[in-house]
Amino acid sequence: MKRYFFDLTDNGELVSDPEGVELPSLDAAVEEAAKALPDVVREAKPDGTFREVAFHVRDGDGNPLFMVKVTFEMIRNRVGSDDLPTARDKNRKATAAK
Repeated sequence: MKRYFFDLTDNGELVSDPEGVELPSLDAAVEEAAKALPDVVREAKPDGTFREVAFHVRDGDGNPLFMVKVTFEMIRNRVGSDDLPTARDKNRKATAAK
């Protein structure tokens, strides 16, 4: 079995994996990263409208192998309460007028 290291970046802040995990293959490392990353993302909600979390996986010699990344981005249709109504607001007014 080979040792794989899962270094985490969260909005650019790096947390190195000093211990690594022994896994039977590169495919197993890919599966481990893909399964673990959503759990990491769920643990902390975004501080704003953008968050990017990734595992940068390397082998025992420090060679980068692959990256698994999740990006959260919130794009508002309305910035403030004085902006134009959304499509949902327009549909409510049209329904109420009937």
